[in-house]
Amino acid sequence: MHKRLILFGSLFSALSLVASPVGNTAAPSIIEQGLFTSCNDFINLRLGYEGDFVADARLEQVEGGHERVDCYRQGTNAGTVTINILDRMDLYGLFGSSKTRANWRFMNPASEIVRIVADTRWDFLWAVGSRAILFQWSQASLGCGGRYSHASYTLSKLTSDGVHAPIAGAQFQWTEWQVNLDISYKIHYFTPYIGVKYSRPQTDLSHFSVPISPDGNSNQFLARDPVGVYLGCGLSTGKYVMLNIEGRLVDEEAITVSGDIRF
Repeated sequence: MHKRLILFGSLFSALSLVASPVGNTAAPSIIEQGLFTSCNDFINLRLGYEGDFVADARLEQVEGGHERVDCYRQGTNAGTVTINILDRMDLYGLFGSSKTRANWRFMNPASEIVRIVADTRWDFLWAVGSRAILFQWSQASLGCGGRYSHASYTLSKLTSDGVHAPIAGAQFQWTEWQVNLDISYKIHYFTPYIGVKYSRPQTDLSHFSVPISPDGNSNQFLARDPVGVYLGCGLSTGKYVMLNIEGRLVDEEAITVSGDIRF
């Protein structure tokens, strides 16, 4: 029965196609003992924090061609709730606050280059995901995961060629899904990992008060390269708490810090 549950969880994690930070896929087994649970318990609960800081998401514009977005920054502070099954699979939800800043250029019908800078307020972001350990050999683990994230931002400032523009009515929607596969190795209290991920971030901009693309008052951003590399390291004595730090490269420039407490 337990083996079937592990297999189901692994397949769900690999096929769910659900973003952004990846996390240590060895996490389901890193904290072996909780405040009220042991390694023999079928299910346990973890609460935690995740801070994600994207220096550049490396996106491109879709409207009017495939010109790059000069810079797309995003910061997120969130709490996490994780249900762990058999120390092999995590199902989690994330709820927090996020903001972004986008800077891009386009050529208008008069063949003039226009620069747009859009800043958002701190708004609600949520995500759901899963991670699972597929195989273990001694201290090494092969893991996979998936995540889906969503945020609806409200503009706080908008400029067109340095001139402030009205922000009322503008819509700024961001979604992302991803899947990942990595390998980790436990060395005493440390669990470093490295892996590859496929993600599809999408930003939809509409109802802006000024033209933001060659096609008018709407635009859309997608990833310039959907495949990226990530690496990180978890730290835990195996009891109660775990800390993790992660960097993501190639498809984006980002760093994530997180921590969990097992109950």
